[in-house]
Amino acid sequence: MTGLNTKLLLAADIGGTKSDVAIFDLSQKPDALPVRRHRYHNKDFSNFDEILTDFLADSETPVYGCFGVAAVIHQTTAKLTNLDWSLNVNKLQDKFGFKKIALINDLTAVCSALPFLKDKDLFLIQHGQIEKDGVRAVIAPGTGLGEGFLIARESCFFPQGSEGGHCDFAPLNQEQAELLSYLQKKHIAVSYELLCSGKGLPNIFDFLATTAIAKDTRHFKEIEHISDRTPLIVEGALAETPCPLCEKALSLFLEILGAEAGNLALKSFATGGLFIGGGILPRIVHRISFDSFLESFRQKEKMADLMNSIPVQLIMKQDAALLGTAAYGFHLFRFSQNN
Repeated sequence: MTGLNTKLLLAADIGGTKSDVAIFDLSQKPDALPVRRHRYHNKDFSNFDEILTDFLADSETPVYGCFGVAAVIHQTTAKLTNLDWSLNVNKLQDKFGFKKIALINDLTAVCSALPFLKDKDLFLIQHGQIEKDGVRAVIAPGTGLGEGFLIARESCFFPQGSEGGHCDFAPLNQEQAELLSYLQKKHIAVSYELLCSGKGLPNIFDFLATTAIAKDTRHFKEIEHISDRTPLIVEGALAETPCPLCEKALSLFLEILGAEAGNLALKSFATGGLFIGGGILPRIVHRISFDSFLESFRQKEKMADLMNSIPVQLIMKQDAALLGTAAYGFHLFRFSQNN
């Protein structure tokens, strides 16, 4: 570290698998190119302090820091949900010399990015009628399942992540009821995250392997002993000669995700649009159909017309959470500098 710089903001997107760290110039716009950035794989480090030490080894330390974390934020501490790491504002300030640090939920970060996304950053799934000042909601299947919303008007900028992905799963039909019963034997509470995330596809796959669809056992034997099975299940579903088990697992994944996306849109009254984040779907967007997703999204009986009117878009920008973390920091610390 070579000293403090009052014009710079350090933003970090800290997830269960990787951490993106970047330095931004506060005199620029949040979506301007960062001064410097680097992506780290969390498995190579014992804690975030080690990543920060490496990143700042030959850099000035920005006075301000804003960290988007896949965690529950409690006052000045964040404990990651899917990784045995924790961050503490006071300890980070003492160790690295930051004047101010903001810890925000990773979905708060993604929601903060929405006003800065361009058309090229989005893939349209359902047309609709966007209300300019309407609430925008985000559901993000990745390592876990993130959910949040954004209220952005002339006098208000309020992005908010939540822990909605941990809400109880509600089956829509007999097949899903059997899936719930299967998972209840393994878990005290069956959440949407157990189905709509990187860990969700294997859970669905394992359930289907106990049903009549699992006649082709060859694919099951190839997949069952792999630690990270999600990519293999996806590829099995999308292969030239698809694995019926994988194909059904992916379809059921999209069906359940669509239902929960609809729940989120209803609860937040997301007339500004429903956005899908996370790293799973952008990789395969041009190889899948969203029909089962949309059917479940719209299936809200009396609210069917409302669900048809809500635009649904997939966030294609890979570093949306980092952009949103920077945007949140710009909003917070520019205001701080002027007061």
